[in-house]
Amino acid sequence: MSEVQNARLATLVALAEKRPGLGRTAFMKLSYFLQALRNVPLAYRFTLYSYGPFDSSVLSDLASAEVLGALHSELRFYPSGYGYEIVPTERSGSVKALARDFIQQHDADISWVIGEFAMFGSADLELLGTIVYVDQEFARINESLTVEKLAQRVLEIKPHFKESYISSKVADLYSRGLLRSLAAANPAAVGRPTAT
Repeated sequence: MSEVQNARLATLVALAEKRPGLGRTAFMKLSYFLQALRNVPLAYRFTLYSYGPFDSSVLSDLASAEVLGALHSELRFYPSGYGYEIVPTERSGSVKALARDFIQQHDADISWVIGEFAMFGSADLELLGTIVYVDQEFARINESLTVEKLAQRVLEIKPHFKESYISSKVADLYSRGLLRSLAAANPAAVGRPTAT
C-alpha cells in the first residue's frame, strides 16, 4: 500500500477508536472536515453530492480496513431505515502502526473533529458538510458572503432543510471560526440569522 493509503486507513481506524459506533456517513463527513478544516493531507477528492461532500474512496478505504480486520461493521435497523455501526477490532493497532508518525502528527486534529462533529446525526452532518463545502468554494474565488447569503445558497442545494435552520447552522459554524467566506473583514455584515 502507498503512504497515502496507509495514512487514510490509519485515520479511519483512529476515528473509530475515538468514537466507536460511527456510521458510514459520519466517516465520510469527518474525513471531509479533517481535510477541509484541519488541512490533514488525506488526498481525498470530495465533490458535492446528494448527501453533501462525498468521495467513494472513503467507502473503499473503510472496506479495506474491514478486510484487514481493523474495523468491523454491523448493519443496524432504525425506524427511519438502516445504517452501519463501525467499531475497531483487536487488530486495529496493526493498521494504525502502518502510519504511526502520521497519526501522531494529526492526533489532535482527529480528536478535534470527533469533539466538534461526531455527536451530529446523518442529516446534520449532510447539512454542515454542505455549508463548509459551499463556503470554501466562495472563499476560493475570494467572494465574501453574509450568513443570509450563504444560507440562501445552501438552501438552493438543500431545499429540504428550513432556511432558519440552515442560517442557525451557518451562524454557529461562523462563531466557531470555521467559515472563510463570511465577511471576516466586516464582522458587522455577518448579522444574526433571521427566523422564518
